Formats: sequence, structure tokens, C-alpha cells
Amino acid sequence: MLADTHAHITAVAWSPDGEKIISALPDHTIRCWNITSTHPIGPAFGGHKDMILTAGFLPDSSHAISLSRDGELLVWDTESGKVTQAVTVSNAAQTIFVAALSIDSSLLVTSGTKEGVAWEIPKSVQVAQITLPDVPLLHAAIIPQNHPRVVLAFGDRSFWIWDTSTGKHDDERFEGLDEDDIPFAMAASPDGKLLALEIDGDVDHPTRFYDMKGHEFKTSNMRCTHPFAFSPDGKFFAASSVPSDSKDSSCKLIVRSVEEIIGCSAL
Repeated sequence: MLADTHAHITAVAWSPDGEKIISALPDHTIRCWNITSTHPIGPAFGGHKDMILTAGFLPDSSHAISLSRDGELLVWDTESGKVTQAVTVSNAAQTIFVAALSIDSSLLVTSGTKEGVAWEIPKSVQVAQITLPDVPLLHAAIIPQNHPRVVLAFGDRSFWIWDTSTGKHDDERFEGLDEDDIPFAMAASPDGKLLALEIDGDVDHPTRFYDMKGHEFKTSNMRCTHPFAFSPDGKFFAASSVPSDSKDSSCKLIVRSVEEIIGCSAL
């Protein structure tokens, strides 16, 4: 299981070696899980004092990195829970509303209400900024390529693909969404070809899959909810089961191949 029964998970990430998953809970703790057995590894990590917005692994897979809403960024050992680095990541004395880590945890994106900021990790140095529109930013996801791009999803069902190297962005829109369809969670595949999007309030088919132009894969057949993440090679997708699908209303870990989910080979 990804968490204790009835627990709501706020963040999830897959380790680079493909053997572990971490999940963050509303009580400010993080659990590390074995992907094969789904059993916990080591004690729960409890170093944060505020809601955990995003979490990931360092390249060696033995250490995790996590960011809470108060801007505290911690690096810690997944076996012992010992903190090895602690810094404050914040553009000002403001609450961070949206945050995302790249799959290799080398790039962090945070935002307040008016500006998005990209940070080089673990140096915690700002490398790019972007002015946001007068539309609420709901989610961010990073495509970890040679020139990282950041997908920013807004409340009007539009999304930007921001090139942090050039500062330019493409403006796209998710197709097939009604005015009441609000993006609730989002993840981008490592190769930059797929977006997973959960729609708030869609009980029958909460999570949908799109290409980078906003075209939906109508063949997607995975019934799941956030938090979710693509594997480092982009071939698998880990998510939480829909609570109503289990007898005890718990959230269980689901892992499926992307090809199986969308019903065809990768783009």
C-alpha cells in the first residue's frame, strides 16, 4: 500500500534505479516503499513542519529530497531518515503554492501567485524566472532533457511548455475539457511525450493521458488517481487506486506499462 488506510498522499516519486517509491502524507511525513513488495523501507521521515509539496530521489537512489510549503528543502537518507542537507528555497517571504522536482532532482520549480522560478539543485540557485498570467497556476511538471522544459497547467484548462534555457513558452490547451473540469494533478513522462492529468470530481475516469499538444489518448484504460509518477525510463506509470474500488477504501499502489495504458506504443 502507498499509505495507511484512508490517508491522502500529497506527493509521490520513483527512484532512478526503479526499485523504490516515496510518498508524502498530510501529517508532514514521508514513507519509502519497495516497488516489488510495496513494503515500507526504514522509518517514516518526519523532518518537515509544513505540508510537503514535492519529493524525489537523488541519482544514487539512496537519498531523497523533499520540499514543504514553507520553503524548507531537505535531503535525507531513505534507510535511516538522517537529514544530510537543509536549505530554504524561496524567492521571498511567501508561501509556495506550486512546486515540482525533475525526475533526477536536479531542477526544482516553485511558484507564488505572480512568478514561477526554476532552481538548480542541490545548489539552490535560481536559473530562470517566468511571469505568470492572471489565471491561477494549478500544477507544474518538469521534462528532464538536455534543455529542461516545464509544463505549467492553469485553471482555465490551458498549459504552457516553458523552456527554462530560452525563457520562451508554447501555449496549448487540453482538449475535451468542460468549463467545470479542473486539473487536480499532473505528471510528465521523462521523454516529454505524455502528460497524465487528473480531473477533479471525475469519478468514472479521473486520470487522462495527453500528448504535448493537448490531444487526449481516448484509448487510455487505467482507472487511478493522484499522486502518480512515470518511471525513470518512461515505460511504466505508478499511481494510487481509486479508494472506492477497494473494500476498505484504502489507496493501493498500481503499476502498469504505459503501452498497456494508452493501448499503443510510445509516440
